[in-house]
Amino acid sequence: MNTPNDEQFFAALPRSKDAEPRSEFVEALEAKLVQRARTKTNRPKRIVLKLATWTVSAATVAAAVWMMGVTLEIFKQSRFESQAHLVPRSFSSTEITERELSQAAIRTLEKLYEKYPPFREAEKRVYVTKAPREVYNIDFRTFSNKDRTEVSLYARAKLDAKSGLLLGFDLEKIPGQEKVEGEPSKERIERQAKAFMEPFLGKNLEQYRVEQVDGQEGADTVSHEAVRLQRYVNDVQVEGDNYVIGMSDAGHIRYINSGDSTGMNLDIGRFPPIAELPSPKKAESGLAEVMQLTYQRVGKKDVDYVLRYRENFSGYLDARTGKEVKTTLWRGESFRDSIAVKPGGKKTMVTSEKEAAAAMEFFGQKVEGFTFTGSNVPDYMMGDNEREYQAKKGERFMQLTTVNNRAAAFKISYPELREGDPTLTITELQERAILFLEPYLDSRVKTVRMQEQIYVMGRQVELKFVREVNGVMVPEQFYKITFDGQTGEIIGATLTFPHEQETFLDASKVISAEAAVRVYLQHKSFSPRYVFPLENNRIQEQPNLVYSAEILKSNGDVDAITGEWLPYE
Repeated sequence: MNTPNDEQFFAALPRSKDAEPRSEFVEALEAKLVQRARTKTNRPKRIVLKLATWTVSAATVAAAVWMMGVTLEIFKQSRFESQAHLVPRSFSSTEITERELSQAAIRTLEKLYEKYPPFREAEKRVYVTKAPREVYNIDFRTFSNKDRTEVSLYARAKLDAKSGLLLGFDLEKIPGQEKVEGEPSKERIERQAKAFMEPFLGKNLEQYRVEQVDGQEGADTVSHEAVRLQRYVNDVQVEGDNYVIGMSDAGHIRYINSGDSTGMNLDIGRFPPIAELPSPKKAESGLAEVMQLTYQRVGKKDVDYVLRYRENFSGYLDARTGKEVKTTLWRGESFRDSIAVKPGGKKTMVTSEKEAAAAMEFFGQKVEGFTFTGSNVPDYMMGDNEREYQAKKGERFMQLTTVNNRAAAFKISYPELREGDPTLTITELQERAILFLEPYLDSRVKTVRMQEQIYVMGRQVELKFVREVNGVMVPEQFYKITFDGQTGEIIGATLTFPHEQETFLDASKVISAEAAVRVYLQHKSFSPRYVFPLENNRIQEQPNLVYSAEILKSNGDVDAITGEWLPYE
């Protein structure tokens, strides 16, 4: 993409197919935004944003998503699936031809052409994403000059590959749309939204109720400019099955965003009858299995760790069995068994660019030909007492992060890492990770546990380990190792360090998980929901009847010693 100035660049970026950020920018920004986003997702209030952007490069989209604090729940197939959950940090899609579209999708396109005739003759590019459900992302574009630099029409649509159902729509630039007269009103927007969706949903539109839009659900949503259609079956809400429809300033449909499970199964007969809903007592008993005992630090500067029970689950329990039901909406973290380690206690301090190069060698990296400089990342994006150094040679980029002048993290990137799939097994990578970690672990670290969820981007594979004390995890003390999943090269690490003086309460004196659940349920209400479960990284078409713990309305932990409810501030 070639534009003469910043203003034209940012105007052209959403429409560009060749926007490709410099590798060092992608990797540095990705690392920083992921760090900030994960901090946000650990906070009590969960913000869910839906994007109507499907065509910008994967790295750019991923960066934009993380910037807004989104938890990505997009999964891809690989040999890792049988060994651990994958939570890739990038979109995985393949371009196909228009002729390869399913017949159901073609029928939906015909309906769009009836509403927007210029789409029929517009250039189309089609991308298919396989998981967690198979969808088509279609770009419509018309150029108004021979040099193909001026775009007169640009829009995007998202369709379910199997059913052809319209899942998303974004009208960036449509010629000939005149402003609708009169001030927008809630009633008019509701009428327009229903009228637009009727050809695509037919009688199934009756299953959707108009609800107020929460401003957190979309960056562009305002109560009088957007409407939410939420699906209900048997008067029970279907989680993840909804549309948010926004209007333009001219009074036309501007965008349509859908939930991850929207339209997975529109057959009401496939939903378990609400008459079969058992008492929530069974589900309540299953809650004890997903309560997690952890050590949490009190305050920022204090070093006393207290014991807390916290919710660590999807928020949904099968109404019949009480077992957790996982969905794309939210997934708790799970960990493998304890791993005994032999800590080496090695550390290195960095106060200059020269010492940054030495620190990279300290981590076993070759820095010949690299010249390190201080990073220009703004202070407000850095952590407390954090500093970054970076260097580049050819296509290879290095970054070192220090905390209180102690080398705490490094990252290496090069273009090959973005392509292909990992080939080494999780077991092989885990063994290499532990061997790498041990020399740098504090002498007080005796055991760690590895997180089941494995983060993947291209060939890169990231493993996360958490420190244990008295058999209880300390979530804020963690270690992340990033590999080239094909060669086994360690291309990144993030270390945290115990405080010089820290105390941990006696874990033998905690109340039981069942007792914690009784306290928990005094502040959480169970209510029935339908959900489409996620199995093997695919959304299933058979809905489950579940109890929801209303995880968004009353967040808090239970003091594991006193049984006191501790609401999040």
